[in-house]
Amino acid sequence: MYSNYEKSKSLNWEEIKIPKIINIVTIGLIVISTLIVQYSVPLHELFDLIKQNPLLILAFPLTAFVYIVLHELTHGILMRYYSGVSPQYGFSGLFIFAKSEAVFNKYAYIIITLAPMIVLGVICSLLFFMISGAGVWFTLFVWIINLYASRGDLQAVTLLKGLPSTYSIKDDGDSVHIFKQTY
Repeated sequence: MYSNYEKSKSLNWEEIKIPKIINIVTIGLIVISTLIVQYSVPLHELFDLIKQNPLLILAFPLTAFVYIVLHELTHGILMRYYSGVSPQYGFSGLFIFAKSEAVFNKYAYIIITLAPMIVLGVICSLLFFMISGAGVWFTLFVWIINLYASRGDLQAVTLLKGLPSTYSIKDDGDSVHIFKQTY
């Protein structure tokens, strides 16, 4: 699988800082979204609901865990789709990741990288219109997790978008290896 490739460089995600512009845009979207939700359903409605049923507070960490699993499953499903190779899932510190032994062309890797943000973002957007009352705050919570968790994916696309189309990428979960094709 690697015979036509030569390693160009490797990127370790723990050593690379997320660009300020990605963080600024993420924070801006979170603030704007929160203000919109606060305007339509005041936060005190959520607090009143939690006072009536204190176990609802557990919905937040459970929702966060389910979101992270769905995010990584989305990466993994597309890794398998584009390569035919089953992905592997693991933990790195507090992070869950999907990785693959496959090498992906640049465009497939960008789709794999952006898919969770787009798919789960669209689902959250639809839920905003389908859920009423204090439930909108749970949807906002998922929306915020989606934005926050996708910063690393946006970082990957930012770093890889300038590569020539002949380059390929192998994702080890906590690092990526960039290969250039040899002839």
